Amino acid sequence: MKKKDKFINIEKDEKTRKKNIRNKVLVNLITFIRSLGTIAIIPIFATYGAFATALSAIGFFSTDFIDGFLARRLHVQSFFGSILDALSDKAFGIVCLLLLSTLNPLFLVIIGLELGILYVNYKSVERGNNSQSSKAGKAKTVLLAASIIGSYFAYSAPTLKNLLSYINVSSFNTLLSLNPGLISTILAIPAIAGSVYVVCDYQKKAQIQDAKRNEKVEQKEKNSAISEIHSKKRTLLKEKAKIIEKKKELKSREEIIHDLFDTEFYLEHKDDSLKKLLYK
Repeated sequence: MKKKDKFINIEKDEKTRKKNIRNKVLVNLITFIRSLGTIAIIPIFATYGAFATALSAIGFFSTDFIDGFLARRLHVQSFFGSILDALSDKAFGIVCLLLLSTLNPLFLVIIGLELGILYVNYKSVERGNNSQSSKAGKAKTVLLAASIIGSYFAYSAPTLKNLLSYINVSSFNTLLSLNPGLISTILAIPAIAGSVYVVCDYQKKAQIQDAKRNEKVEQKEKNSAISEIHSKKRTLLKEKAKIIEKKKELKSREEIIHDLFDTEFYLEHKDDSLKKLLYK
């Protein structure tokens, strides 16, 4: 390769690297907006009421779909983005539900189920499984967002009536005349059902992963249980594994930061345990 061509390739790679960094910052900033929404939604609700909160929730929830779409489109997925996205979703949803529970205590049930999902995923990760969101989990998020936004609108019926009458739309007058508590309860029921299903779905997913991991261990044990010699060898291997586990080297801060933001590392290890982020 000519020296000039080599220089051009290096310059091109540098431009690509800088572009990827900008794209990752953009996507993660969109996710971070939802994190800020977790704090901002409280004064919005207290100062401007349910209608403004409903409109704000639409904006903040929409970032969940925008950041995911852009991350895949721009090929800038990372463990950092995945973790930030999951935590932002959970925190914003729970705060919205807490505010709604001051109007309808039934939403405390959904909060309990959301914390249950969080606990199941945490214990699964602790055992060495991955906690990627399932299709049921993503569908539940959409259902929950619709329930939250719809309930806020239900409690802003007078404002909606004035708005609809101003633009000559009277189709929803009967619905808006109903008790907002009844409407929010009706909206909460599908979200509760969806959350219960997701708790069971994630628990089942964790059990399947546990079974596969145990099956691999048992198969290794069966294959090595040919004789007493193999039995002793197996014991020594287990002792060696324990020693290796104890001596397992923690990655440096620079390596952890690199793997948090590196797309190729994410795509290679996205189905592995999150411990891959911390240990070599």
